[in-house]
Amino acid sequence: MTLRRIRVIWLLRVVLAAQAGWLALNGLVLHHRPGLDPLGAVIAGCIAVFTVGYRRWAWTTVLVRVVMALDFLLAVADRFGLLGRPGTAGVSWGDFTHFVTYTRSVAGFAPVSWGPTLAVAATVAELSIGVALLLGARLRLAALAAAALLAVYGISMSISLPPAQQFHYNVFLLCAAMLALSFLESPLSIDRLFQRSQLGPALRGDQRSAAMMAGPPSEPMSPR
Repeated sequence: MTLRRIRVIWLLRVVLAAQAGWLALNGLVLHHRPGLDPLGAVIAGCIAVFTVGYRRWAWTTVLVRVVMALDFLLAVADRFGLLGRPGTAGVSWGDFTHFVTYTRSVAGFAPVSWGPTLAVAATVAELSIGVALLLGARLRLAALAAAALLAVYGISMSISLPPAQQFHYNVFLLCAAMLALSFLESPLSIDRLFQRSQLGPALRGDQRSAAMMAGPPSEPMSPR
C-alpha cells in the first residue's frame, strides 16, 4: 500500500468519525424529532464498511461506488420532478426552477445571473459521473471527478450556507470516499471486463511464443 493511499484512508476515517458524531449530535441531542437521519446513517454505514473491509472484501468498493452513483442520479431525478412535486415529503427540489434557486444560494458569492449555467453544469457533471461510477467505466477518473465536484460543493456550502449544511448531504464524507476509491480497483466494472478482454489474447500469445521457443517435443528413444 502506497503512503499516499494510507493517508487518504486515514483522512476518510477522520471525516467518517466527524460525520458520525454530527449524526448522533444532531439526531439525539439537538433535534430529537425526527431523530437520526436514516439516509445519512445508511450512507455513513456503507462507507464505514468500505473503510474497514476494502482490503479483505473487494465488493465493498462496489458498494461505495453504487452509493455515490445513486446519490448523484437520484439528485438529478429529483430536480426534474421524477421523485415527486415540489413540497412532497423527501423531495428536495421537485423541478429545475427550484434547483436553480438552490444553486444560487449555494453559490452565493457568484453573480445571480450565473445560477442557470451553474445548475446545468452541475446536472451534466452529476449525471455523467453517476453513470460512470455505476458502470465502473474509467473508474479512477470518475472517482477523482466526483471527489473534485463534491469538494467544490462542500466549500461553496461552507461559504454561503450555515456550516452544518454540508453534513446534511454527507458532502465531505462522500468526497473522501471517492478520493479513496480512486486508489483502488473494483470488480463488476467495465474497466475489469476491458482488462480481461485484453489480457486473454496477450496470455495466448505468450503461450504460443513459449511453445515456439521450446521447439518440437523430443521423440522417445526406441529400445535397443
